[in-house]
Amino acid sequence: MRERMRALWSGAALVGLLVAAGTVSAAGELKGAEAPDFVLKSFSGKNLRLSEYRGEVVMLSFWATWCGDCRAQLAELGAMRDRYQDAGVELLAVSLDQSARQASEVTAGATYPVLHDAGGEVGRLYDVTKMPMMVLIDRGGVVREVFEGFRRGSEEQYLERVQALLRE
Repeated sequence: MRERMRALWSGAALVGLLVAAGTVSAAGELKGAEAPDFVLKSFSGKNLRLSEYRGEVVMLSFWATWCGDCRAQLAELGAMRDRYQDAGVELLAVSLDQSARQASEVTAGATYPVLHDAGGEVGRLYDVTKMPMMVLIDRGGVVREVFEGFRRGSEEQYLERVQALLRE
């Protein structure tokens, strides 16, 4: 009985690892490819198209109000965007919340564009399976990095990558 339980747990762990590896590789497939273009309505009322930001380094952040790590990441990315905006860095925050009202309350006063993807179409286009997810896009519109999740200290890694893209 004990050996059968160990075998079941080992099999479950292997399946979990394979599922996790599939998730990471799915988001990782974006890396090196042209960023899928989209149009979403911003909370300011304007429709924004990703391709309109060609020539800038874009931090595309997928988030939701129920995700505490998402809010922490947005605060860090917002500060980075403010610091490097004149050098050509933009942050596009894509809310995957059903309710635009909740998302707009959380981002009230944001200095960067906040977009609403209520139907989740753009989230599916970018294969968002874990939040927050930040996609770093170079000036030519190519995905250079995909960061899933957020940990304190990640902002140093983001900053290094953004600065490297600004130097290109």
